[in-house]
Amino acid sequence: MLRSGIKNYIIMKKLLLILFIPFIVNAQQISVMDAVVLKEGSDAEYMEIEEFWSKIHADIISQGKKMQWSIWKTLPGDPLGEKPADYMIFNSYESQEQYDASQDIDYAAIAQRVHGISRKKAQKMIDSSFDPRDATRSYTLSIQAQAAVADFNPTPGLICSISLMQEKNDDYESFEKEVFKDQFQKAIDIGAQTFWGFTRVEERSENAYTQFSHICFNIGGENENTVENDFKTQKLVDLGMQSREMIPNTGSMELILFEN
Repeated sequence: MLRSGIKNYIIMKKLLLILFIPFIVNAQQISVMDAVVLKEGSDAEYMEIEEFWSKIHADIISQGKKMQWSIWKTLPGDPLGEKPADYMIFNSYESQEQYDASQDIDYAAIAQRVHGISRKKAQKMIDSSFDPRDATRSYTLSIQAQAAVADFNPTPGLICSISLMQEKNDDYESFEKEVFKDQFQKAIDIGAQTFWGFTRVEERSENAYTQFSHICFNIGGENENTVENDFKTQKLVDLGMQSREMIPNTGSMELILFEN
């Protein structure tokens, strides 16, 4: 009887997985996430520097050399290490090619033009950008899937939760793209969710945390989530939960500056 039950479960799992539709990304978007740890008492100095950079990033975006730039202030959660980040910076690109090309941008020349200052002063400001920082942990993320309301327009004060995931098997990404994405889209359709994004960590700096392989970003909506699953969908959700390990209570972040 036990063997029969196990056999039926395995058959059901295989049949359910066959239902997945291949997820193909032609030009995968890239986002570089910097987790910034500040020196004690340097918050005001840091924000002054980021305000300086915001005009530079706005100009770069207007030239089509970057997709988005944003600064988020982290909100309390359970830290993964001794130095939790104070701010998160995101530099997002339409493709790997756009990201690679950004390495040749003359930031000093742009700063000189948008701020109306000398080349020497522009370079001095850029060189001092890291002075308020105690540490920066960098992660290169590939954007695997996302869903959002049609009129999604991030504004300062927006709260986004962060979910850190460690994949447990090769099926994990398929579950996120083909099962959980649909769950979040249904929540978006009824106003219970505003945005969901699923990313894979492609590269990380030597000092970066290694406890997770993927990151999900969630922005809630005003309504209660009343989505109910049918039997087949719930089985897929259950299998998806088994394909990952979610790090509990990793906190959230508040949008401070945004350019796109």
